[in-house]
Amino acid sequence: MPVPFEGLIPYAIMTAFFGLAGHGVQAIRYWDNGWKNDRYFLDQWDQKMMQRDFYLTGVYRGQTSEPIAPESFKTANRIEQRYDTPYRGQFFSLRDRLFRGYVFGDWNFS
Repeated sequence: MPVPFEGLIPYAIMTAFFGLAGHGVQAIRYWDNGWKNDRYFLDQWDQKMMQRDFYLTGVYRGQTSEPIAPESFKTANRIEQRYDTPYRGQFFSLRDRLFRGYVFGDWNFS
């Protein structure tokens, strides 16, 4: 028994919008992560290195080639704030920037 094509149109629309939403979220996360893919299965070493990179550059994925750390690196102390998130601790850097701006008054997003 044939299926009329009018019955399949809503399923095609739902599939298209679910795909569009998924790719949109992935594109936003990719953009917010410094045009790099997400990191998965981080151990303590990776977390410490990401924290060190955050102290040196202001972003988790940023790295610097300067041989001498800035003066603020000596007294760097970050207040760890936990969020309920399904992303296994992979916080958006924009969220951390906004947190740093509201708490410490550092609104430099460069």
